[in-house]
Amino acid sequence: MPLSGLDGRWWPWRQKKKEAYQEVVKQENREKEAMKLLEKEHLQKTAMELLEQYLQFQQEVEKEGKKEREGCFEAKHPMSAFFLFSKERREALLQEKKTILEISKIAGEEWKNMAEEQKAPYEEEQNGIFSCASSI
Repeated sequence: MPLSGLDGRWWPWRQKKKEAYQEVVKQENREKEAMKLLEKEHLQKTAMELLEQYLQFQQEVEKEGKKEREGCFEAKHPMSAFFLFSKERREALLQEKKTILEISKIAGEEWKNMAEEQKAPYEEEQNGIFSCASSI
């Protein structure tokens, strides 16, 4: 008996088995895709919840920070006593039409030659600024 005849009888059976297998594979692939979509949706929900929590926390921190910092010096580092003096002195020297370089030299020389009693008001103001900035 030739093999081709035998193959002809079994062909429909093989084809049905192959189609059934392909159907199962398609179903599994659909389930995998559905699971991926569910997982992605879950991750997006989780990310949105975390983002909302973060934004709410950030708003609370800003509200608390604003309450604490009211009336305080807003710079990162408060000015030293010399800078407070030179700021005040700079205004007067600018009216005399001095250049920035001249103003800096004059303010530095005046600060060096000042007595401790003359420096005291600027140092007190500096201490007030430092205490306010350190409480932030």
